Amino acid sequence: MSKILLVDDVDLFLELERSYLEGCDYDLVTASSGEETLQRLDKIAPDVLLLDYYMPGINGDEVCRLIRKNSLWKKLPILMVTAAGKPEEVQSCLDAGCDDYITKPVNKQELRDKVKRLLGTVQRRSAERVTVKLPIQLQEGGRLHVVTSKDISSSGVCLNASTPLEENTTVEMKLEGSDGKLLSLYGKIKRSSAEEKDGCGVYFIYPDQASKKHLDRLIRSKKAEQLQKDGVDRQLSNRLQTLEDECSQLRTEQDDALRRIGELEQENLDFANQLVQVEDVNNNLTNLYIASSRLHSTLDREETLEIIKEVVINFVGAEKFAVFLFDKTTEQLHYETGEGFDDSESFPDIPLGEGVLGKTAADTENYFHPGAISDGSDDLLAPIVAIPLMIHGKMIGLLAIYRLFIQKEQLESIDYQLFSMLGEHAASALFSSTLYGHSERKRQTYQGFVDLLLK
Repeated sequence: MSKILLVDDVDLFLELERSYLEGCDYDLVTASSGEETLQRLDKIAPDVLLLDYYMPGINGDEVCRLIRKNSLWKKLPILMVTAAGKPEEVQSCLDAGCDDYITKPVNKQELRDKVKRLLGTVQRRSAERVTVKLPIQLQEGGRLHVVTSKDISSSGVCLNASTPLEENTTVEMKLEGSDGKLLSLYGKIKRSSAEEKDGCGVYFIYPDQASKKHLDRLIRSKKAEQLQKDGVDRQLSNRLQTLEDECSQLRTEQDDALRRIGELEQENLDFANQLVQVEDVNNNLTNLYIASSRLHSTLDREETLEIIKEVVINFVGAEKFAVFLFDKTTEQLHYETGEGFDDSESFPDIPLGEGVLGKTAADTENYFHPGAISDGSDDLLAPIVAIPLMIHGKMIGLLAIYRLFIQKEQLESIDYQLFSMLGEHAASALFSSTLYGHSERKRQTYQGFVDLLLK
C-alpha cells in the first residue's frame, strides 16, 4: 500500500485532501507544518508528498529544496499545492524541485490522477492523442533544443529529440497555438531514448486556465485538419478508380459522412463538457459539505470567523475578500475581517442602500459583477461578488469578494450556487456563535451574582 504524506497548516484542507484520496487504497498520513515534515520524513517514509506552498514558518518551496538536498529523498515525488498558481509562484515551485503542482480549490479527479501519475501507476496516456508534427522550442536547464512533436494530447506530448533528455527533468516548451500566438507550457520528461523512433515522452505540468484553453483549441484544430486531409485523400482515390458519375455520388456520400463526423465530434465535445460540469458540481458539493461541517464545529465567534476565512481561501479560491457585520443600532455595515488588503486600506462604515455593498445588503439579493472579472477589483466599495449573510430572513452581514486566485473571465452558474450556499452556512455559523457568546456572558454574570449572594 502506497503511503502519502499530506502537509497543510489548515486542518480543513487536510480533511478535504483526505476525503478525496480515501477509498483509493492509500495509507494517508498528515503533518501541519514544514518543520514537522522535515522532522518526521525519515520515519514516515512516504511514497508521495502533497505539500502546501504557503505555510507559517517554512514555506513549501523551501521545504522542497531542503528535501532535495537529502540524497535519500532526492527522487521523492512531490506535488505542490498552491492557492494562486501565478507564473512566478509556479516557477518557484519548479525551481525548488517539485514534480508537479495543483491549485486550490482542488478538483477531486485531478488530484487522484496526479497522485497516480506520481506513483507510476498510470500505464498509458488516457487523453486522446493527435498525430501532428509541430516545431517546439524546449528549454532544459541552460540548454535550448528545437524538437518536433510526434503526437500531442491534453495531458502530454511525444517528441522526436535528436539527443536524449534526462528523465524527471522539468522543461519549458514553447509552440505556436492555433491562433498563431506562442503557447508556453511546463512539462516533465518521463521517457527518453537515444533511438529517434521511440521518441521522448513529456507530460504537462498543470497549465493555467488560459493555457489549457489554448492547448485544447490547438488539439481540436489539428484533429479537424487531420479529418479533412483524410477526407480529401479518400476522394482523390475514388476519382482515380471509378467513373465520373460514380465519383459524383461518392463525393456526396463522403460529404455527408464528414459532416456527420463533425456532428459526432461536436456531440462528443458537448457530452464531455456536460461530464466536466457534473464533476464540478460534485466537487463543489463535497467541498461545501466539508466546509459546513467545519463551520458548525465550534461556537466560538472568533474561531468561526477564522474558519470562514479558511473556507473562502481554500474552497472558493478567493485571494482578496472581506466579511462585514451589520450593526442594527447604526444600521451600517462595518468591516470585521478579510484577506489580501494593504495596511493602508481601511473600510468606512457603509450605510444600507449606499453603493454596491449597501444596496446588496438592503435588497438582500446576491450581487455578481456582470462583466469580465479576471482582473478583480481594487475598489473597496465595488467587489466582483457580494453575498448577504441571511438567517431567518434577516441580514446579519455581508461577504464581499474582490479577486479570485483562478483567472476566470466571468462567473458561471455553478459559481452562483456555490457562493449562495456558502453564504447560508456562514450566516448560520456566525449567528449560532454570536448567540452562544451572548448566552455565555449572561450565564457568567448570573453566576457571579449568585456567588456574591452565597458569600
